Amino acid sequence: MSNKTTTSQPPLKVMLLKDATHRLEWVTQSLRDADCEVVHFSGSLMEMEEAIVREAPDVIMIDTESPSRDTLEHVCLYSQVCPRPVVMFTEDKDTEKLRQAVRAGVAAYVVSGLSAERVRPILEAAITRYEVQNEIAQELSQTKTALEDKEAVDLAKRQLIKQGLSEEEAYRLLRKQAMDSGISMAGAARRLLKNLGTKGIA
Repeated sequence: MSNKTTTSQPPLKVMLLKDATHRLEWVTQSLRDADCEVVHFSGSLMEMEEAIVREAPDVIMIDTESPSRDTLEHVCLYSQVCPRPVVMFTEDKDTEKLRQAVRAGVAAYVVSGLSAERVRPILEAAITRYEVQNEIAQELSQTKTALEDKEAVDLAKRQLIKQGLSEEEAYRLLRKQAMDSGISMAGAARRLLKNLGTKGIA
């Protein structure tokens, strides 16, 4: 008999990978009792990419007695090509395995903690952590891009000033080229630097 409790939580779609199948039925039922839609998967990395695109799971869950090197390598690879939050439940208390799993892209590594009552909060916490990490990565990427754009514009202005233009004239020229070409100031600056053969800006 199911112990499922009615809640207002939206369902989570979980892609379940199994290193060990000794408790597949119990794990599946625990997820369903926690308002999760379960998609089972066992196959190659290429097939998994296709399955993730097709099924669009909210989270990938791995239940294993001890994560193997192949499992961790696969986590690392599909975290890069089709990123999703990954939660790993295991009986292995080896801290080095934990470090390897986190480096591979596992959002939550839970030792001896798979219970029907805890599984939903753990999955949701892993999803939230994954989203926060992505936001931070995007902010860092945007900041880096903004700095590189400013460097390109400043360098282009310096090159124009060397050719006899004032700083204001150099700025106006770059702005006009950007508007005429329908590109950003940084794009116009990079194009100018490329035409001048200036190195140092990608």
